[in-house]
Amino acid sequence: MPGTQQKRLLLGIFENLPGLSFLILSQASGDLRLAGWIGAVLAGFVCATYIKHILDPHPILLGINVFTVGITPLIEGLFLLDMPHQAQWLVQNVDTAVLSSVFLIGLALTLFAPNGFLACRTETRRQTLIYSAVLLAASGTGIIWSAFVDASPLLSLAMPLSLLFGLRQYLCAGLSDRQSLNSGLTALPGATAPSADLTV
Repeated sequence: MPGTQQKRLLLGIFENLPGLSFLILSQASGDLRLAGWIGAVLAGFVCATYIKHILDPHPILLGINVFTVGITPLIEGLFLLDMPHQAQWLVQNVDTAVLSSVFLIGLALTLFAPNGFLACRTETRRQTLIYSAVLLAASGTGIIWSAFVDASPLLSLAMPLSLLFGLRQYLCAGLSDRQSLNSGLTALPGATAPSADLTV
């Protein structure tokens, strides 16, 4: 039986699978329709684990998976409704649409989730909002980048997403380090931990 860390790793791979499968299949085969439907089905399974509380969603992957569930049925529906121009526009701007989905999900998490878009524990609600705002600003920059840069998906989508993942991990690591430091100071005999200032 896999241990806790192994289970967490496997769940992380599973959560990444829809987006990775779409990217790999679309680039390898050139069949966007097949890649889209496979990605949508896999993303549907991932979202089901969110609903059943089997998997705590990664805030950025949540935006990607929600997008992946809906985009292919939406495009197919537009073609069926004899709206090919709108469908083609979505196909041509899929990179910007993915980043827009991440931004909108991040905004919803910032407004309604206890840990915001960051999805890491902070000391105050204000800190959560500040850190979430940093990620939202990075997401917005990625949207502008993908909309105006005429390049391959590797440059227009994968690069801003990678930077966004890295930024979130960096912010969470900083919070964890400061919380560990404060806990260590508090544990010292007669020591009083300084007030935590986790603002950016």
